[in-house]
Amino acid sequence: MSARVYLRNLAFNWGGHAATLVVMFFLSPYIVGKLDVVSYGIWSLLNVLTGYMGIFDLGVRASIGRHVALYLGKEDSVGVDETIRAGFGFFSLAGLLILLAGVGLGWLFPSIFEGVSPEYYDTVRILLPLMAVNVWLSAVAAIYSSVLAGHDRFDVARGVDVVVLVVRTLGTIYVLENGWGLWGLVVAVLCGNVCAVFCNRIYAGRVHKLLRSFPFLYSKERLGELFGYGVPAAISNSAIKIIGQSNLVVVGLILGIDSVREYNVGAMLILYTFTFIKLIGRTFFPSIQKSISAGRDGEARHLFFRQIRVSLIAGLVVYLGYFFYSKPFIRLWMLQDNFDLTSVHSSAQVMSVLALANLPILFTSPCKGYLAAQGFVKFNAAISILEALVSVLLSVVFALVFHYGLAGVAAGTLVGRLLISSILMPYHLSKNSKIRIGKFVKEAVVPGVLSGGLFSFLSFSLINLWSPMSWAVFFLQITILLVLWIPIFYFFLLPEEYKRRKICASC
Repeated sequence: MSARVYLRNLAFNWGGHAATLVVMFFLSPYIVGKLDVVSYGIWSLLNVLTGYMGIFDLGVRASIGRHVALYLGKEDSVGVDETIRAGFGFFSLAGLLILLAGVGLGWLFPSIFEGVSPEYYDTVRILLPLMAVNVWLSAVAAIYSSVLAGHDRFDVARGVDVVVLVVRTLGTIYVLENGWGLWGLVVAVLCGNVCAVFCNRIYAGRVHKLLRSFPFLYSKERLGELFGYGVPAAISNSAIKIIGQSNLVVVGLILGIDSVREYNVGAMLILYTFTFIKLIGRTFFPSIQKSISAGRDGEARHLFFRQIRVSLIAGLVVYLGYFFYSKPFIRLWMLQDNFDLTSVHSSAQVMSVLALANLPILFTSPCKGYLAAQGFVKFNAAISILEALVSVLLSVVFALVFHYGLAGVAAGTLVGRLLISSILMPYHLSKNSKIRIGKFVKEAVVPGVLSGGLFSFLSFSLINLWSPMSWAVFFLQITILLVLWIPIFYFFLLPEEYKRRKICASC
């Protein structure tokens, strides 16, 4: 596949997620202003617990995406068909477990989290099962979306996402304006997921003419295949959820439910951007998987280093920007009657620490994807769960023993990531592939450190010379830094092949 196609797919993936970021930017302060501090804390925890319910898919969702790409690479139409129908067969049964989990968590919620008044008990006990239904709907929509991704139709997949985003956003505004509160937010999410299922099914059927959802397939061979890749992937994804979202639970248990809001505001943009960076891997993974399946290892390694460079170009400027501009950004973004300067300071600390914690992902995520394409999903799962456990443990210790507060909870994620995946992922990659650690350091780490260090110096100098006290000044400084970033990534991060093409084109 040509570089133009990769850039097109990446542009559509980023464009779709950029739309989500824009909506989140304007909608989040609106929701904070419409909900009281306890209601917002409950809403944040509902989303976290709902994310945990996704564990019951046992990684089948990710496994379907992998095997659809695998069989398309092998031109095995029977394998593609049976993979899809086996996935639907599994989720027809897993949906019941997800619903039961929602009911159980709804009844346990008031006894787990202190600070929830009795008036919310019945509400939570009904809303959590409804959120469980949303988990099932999103899993079904993901199966159809994986068919689009397998055919490299990211343009269509992201177009569907934008339609769903519009439905959910308009629904959120409508229900909050009419005073429906938590009930309305859940209904808006439900409507969005129903829309996602229908739209993805329609377009997946157009792209893949042989697409069948029925009859469900309960083949031992196919389900075993899905579980063989999916269960380790589920462990790995669960670890990511633990690292990314369990800090909210830690905050709710140790620091109180009223502190959840401050942490969530600081972590919100980081989590959205993490998804944004993950889209790079999702764009490259199907082609890397196809290349490895076809025995084209040289092509796969080339794509791997290209993915790292793209991740660094996009990620360094974003995460370093979050680190240096966290306080002025949150002050301009969230400061209102319900969110004072003390809250701004706490959230800014969380954002800065989590921004640093996500820098290593720019290097390790491509390693993880390459290892998954080679079949090392069990290793990925082991490293992810180890990192999750260490991160959560350190978060508890920093907050409970050293009394570092919200910043300490975030610091647990940073230290855990530096100790575990940042070391073990590149090492295992070099040990089990032809990508040597010396080449990895030369091609990825050194350019990343040099470009990141130079950009940090520029950001630090600019914000200390001219503190942004208004949106106009803030966006002017961001524009200046983005312009300065262009020559930095051109000389340090842009692959030589693209530089040569540009030179040749100008000749």
